[in-house]
Amino acid sequence: MNKKITRKKLLIDVLSIQTASGNEFDMIAYIHKFCQENVPEAKVVIKDNNIYVTKGKSETYPCIVAHTDTVHDIHKYYRVFDDDGVLFAFNAETGKQVGVGGDDKVGIWIALEMLLKEDNIKCVFFHSEEVGCVGSRNADMDWLKDVGYCLQADRRGNTDFVNSISGKLFSKAFSKRIKPILKHHGYKETSGAITDVGQLAENGIGVCVANMSCGYYEPHSDEEIVEFDDANNCLDMVEKIVEELGCNKYEFKFETRYANYGYGSNKWGDFEGASRGYWYGNYGYNGSTTDKEVLYDEQTGVESCYYCGCEELEPSEFTDESTECRYCPTCESDILLKMKEVPDPNQIQLELDEDEKEWNKSFGITDTDYKDISDSYDDSVEHRTIVNEYLKTK
Repeated sequence: MNKKITRKKLLIDVLSIQTASGNEFDMIAYIHKFCQENVPEAKVVIKDNNIYVTKGKSETYPCIVAHTDTVHDIHKYYRVFDDDGVLFAFNAETGKQVGVGGDDKVGIWIALEMLLKEDNIKCVFFHSEEVGCVGSRNADMDWLKDVGYCLQADRRGNTDFVNSISGKLFSKAFSKRIKPILKHHGYKETSGAITDVGQLAENGIGVCVANMSCGYYEPHSDEEIVEFDDANNCLDMVEKIVEELGCNKYEFKFETRYANYGYGSNKWGDFEGASRGYWYGNYGYNGSTTDKEVLYDEQTGVESCYYCGCEELEPSEFTDESTECRYCPTCESDILLKMKEVPDPNQIQLELDEDEKEWNKSFGITDTDYKDISDSYDDSVEHRTIVNEYLKTK
């Protein structure tokens, strides 16, 4: 069977499992059963609702990170649809679209695909990320001692490779090593908001970690969709990064750039354990595939962080010629206010440096292979037609 078809089938299977913060048992059971049936040689440990999976024997392992919760309600009549590669969900009882949970079911799918492909790898699935990185704050750090680096796919869009979450996440040497791979797949380094790998860095994991866009859009809303080609491009990139870095350790000491504002080790402050209802809404959506992370009240002129609602935003050192950012002191994140006019990041530049040329040569890639990697999803896709046809038959 065609690899892309097989991949899409597994992604739809994962998206079809409903899960919410504090009600993640079906997803935990699904991952456990998947490993038993498809990766029987892997050792699976479920501890405090986190899932730790080790495949192979190695002194050092690459590690893929994901989280098992979403912000969405559990629906009795829930089904995932595929409209020419745009994956979305509907409640067949109400006839209304509901969130498909690409955040972070796409990350789970990438981790499972990597378990199938790699001989030596670790994967960890943390619970309750959406309500304060609860699982990763309480991670078994002894299990992570032989991890060489961590990759997480838990960001909307299709171009961001996060290098900082309130502090640098990886070294210049790590960045240089993977730079040609990022460029080939249409990615660029940027700052980002808190997620599990950032929490692991704060825990003192001591190695390079990164988060990245993985093809879901409008997260935390009923209009959430997953663009399969973008998700698949991310998976291809993760495979190439692991192939390039191998089972080696890339040490890096994380140092936060900011004080913790009296919240101790919990950068979420009093948002730990917040009800899922807090997170609902189409946060920051500005009518395009570039979603703002800073909300602006036109009546009061107040800017606020959509992750935690903080209204005391500060200038960010990550503002540059392509982006304007703010720093949120509550969740200690550099967040996006707006994108500036820059060339399309999906158009790969043909002017390559020597590192990129050498990497391309090792994989048999020529200059003529460079083209537009992926088309951004726009909301003109007529995906309701297929749903209406389905509902007529019920």
